[in-house]
Amino acid sequence: MSEENLFRLRVSYVKHGRLRYLGHLELIHTVERIVRRAQLPYAVTQGFSPHMKIAFSSALPVGTASDCEWYDVFLTRYVPAAEAFDALAAASPADLAPARAGYVERREPALEAALTRARYRVALTLAAPSARDAARAEEVLAAVVARREVRYLRGRKVKRIDLVCTFVGAKLAPGGGVWELALDTRSSAEGALRPEVLLRAWEKALALETAGAPGTPAAELVEEALADPLDVRPYGVFAHCEITRVFQKIEDKRGILVEPLPLAAHPAR
Repeated sequence: MSEENLFRLRVSYVKHGRLRYLGHLELIHTVERIVRRAQLPYAVTQGFSPHMKIAFSSALPVGTASDCEWYDVFLTRYVPAAEAFDALAAASPADLAPARAGYVERREPALEAALTRARYRVALTLAAPSARDAARAEEVLAAVVARREVRYLRGRKVKRIDLVCTFVGAKLAPGGGVWELALDTRSSAEGALRPEVLLRAWEKALALETAGAPGTPAAELVEEALADPLDVRPYGVFAHCEITRVFQKIEDKRGILVEPLPLAAHPAR
């Protein structure tokens, strides 16, 4: 069928509970099964190996939850958005439940390219709550970001994250033995910020400061923390960490954040 005759349905959905441990390929296959069970008239690609015409927002690291994942599925005929939403909701497990559905223009940019801004909510349980100063921890995080990059190991390869391009801001809300960090990021063709990598660099810098001699400048401790690629050992500052992506949005040329789908597209309940 001609591209001009297709309808582009955009769906927002959650990734919660045990299903946050699905890898991206497993997630794709699961959502495709949901669309089939919903009996939506999905389009297929042309060529030697035809498959469902569907596209997803950027992959989440395994174990990261989300309130705001997205996919675009192309349909061969128009199905009212509320009807499509109900069919998808009935076919989905609760931990991958749809939140909104609506139609967008066929020629809009692909989701992965368009959704350049994201915010993460990070819940951090401290290993020793009484010994940790939240205000000082924020200063250490700022010093880590001021280093402009974080290097880490992926397999045996050293990777780097350019914090100048990918880090937008962070705000820490302390609460006894649990801190909540709101982390704003930006992605582009140059790369994206992996929250868990920044958190590990921050934890390492905090651990080094705790172990450092009194009066050691924080800048030297951060330099030591980032001098080598991050290893896989825990540093004993955070006992537990839960990361949730809470929004993904489009940043227009004026720097204004735009919803991927109008809020009115949510079927009324």
